[in-house]
Amino acid sequence: MILFLYNLFLLLITPVLVIRIIFKSFSDKDYRSNFLNRFGIYHSNNNSKAVWFHAVSLGEVISSSKIVEKILKDHDVVMSVTTPTGYREAKKIYGARLELVYAPWDFFLFVLGFFRAFNPKALILFETEIWPSMVSVAHSKNIPIILSNARMSEKSFKNYKNFSFISKTIIQKFTMIYTQSEAHLSRFNKLGASLEKIESVGSVKFDIHINHKEEFNKDNTPFILAASTHKGEDEIIINAYKALIKVNKNIGLVIAPRHPERSAAIKKLLDKSNLKNRILKDIPSDLGINSIDIMNGTGMLRELYSKACLAFIGGSLFKENGGHNIIEAAVEKCPFIVGPHMHNFEDVLNLFLKEKACFQVNDSSDMFDAFKNLINSDTLRENISSKALDVCINNQGSIDHQCKGILEKIK
Repeated sequence: MILFLYNLFLLLITPVLVIRIIFKSFSDKDYRSNFLNRFGIYHSNNNSKAVWFHAVSLGEVISSSKIVEKILKDHDVVMSVTTPTGYREAKKIYGARLELVYAPWDFFLFVLGFFRAFNPKALILFETEIWPSMVSVAHSKNIPIILSNARMSEKSFKNYKNFSFISKTIIQKFTMIYTQSEAHLSRFNKLGASLEKIESVGSVKFDIHINHKEEFNKDNTPFILAASTHKGEDEIIINAYKALIKVNKNIGLVIAPRHPERSAAIKKLLDKSNLKNRILKDIPSDLGINSIDIMNGTGMLRELYSKACLAFIGGSLFKENGGHNIIEAAVEKCPFIVGPHMHNFEDVLNLFLKEKACFQVNDSSDMFDAFKNLINSDTLRENISSKALDVCINNQGSIDHQCKGILEKIK
């Protein structure tokens, strides 16, 4: 009955979802691409019983790539995504080596359309993608359902607990849940997953290639990177930067918004402050030197971290966002600062805070102080970046552990 009401609700709001896609397509025309996929309509007769791997967007596509690569060695894969940025990144990584589609909206008839088109032999969801109809249909087909690199923030836990009448039923349908930490494991257990079906294995995000740079960036004209910023954060960063250049005029600023389509809005903010700026699609040799640079593109963060003398990780100044991945900055020995709201990455952040391997700030004033202290001390930057790199090295191994279990489950 509960699932019936859930699906009825989804059916009623489908027109709203359609309007939302149309609206989003004005800023990114790729939202219109393969639009029928959202309704479970696919131009495929692939009945090869591939593994269905769902990664919602850009970050998840990148983070899950090593797991998907290992699965591809022995199995066909159909990957579904939700956003155009995720679709473009997956296309870049895999080309024609897997079938790439947009995920159906979670109305059960749309999900059944996916199963008719691809007949998957297993469903793997990445991180926080717990969709009732997707999981229920897969369970009715008697195929393994795995939640990989699973996380459950305290905020999400409270929300799921409020809807335990449906969340408990869905979570109990998973074959296996591989969590990023013991805290996440405990929350899934409290929501109904049995301990035999949950394992804490750490985050796959630690398992990225480490360059082992000898030292942090010491370019003649260093710059601060504001990475993955959200609306409202840019003003705070700009204010801190304006205060900083009053005491140190040789520091540049590069802003890489989480959603590149916001580049024009950020430019307007800088123009109002009479700060010279430019919008870039690629990384030039004079990055952050003669102007404040705004990056209008994706897939550049790791290279930007390797060039920056320090970084602020966005999505962390306001409660609704919950932070972004801090590990890429750490492995590039880029000292980093975060805001007060990192609940989506709380356990990962705590590993760094415990080792005093990063700074956490609350507002523009705190940010200015952190910027100034780090810029003025090569020793402090080297110390913090070295500790952060050690945290990454000491927490590797999740991918191999998860892949071994996943491959056993989908034989």
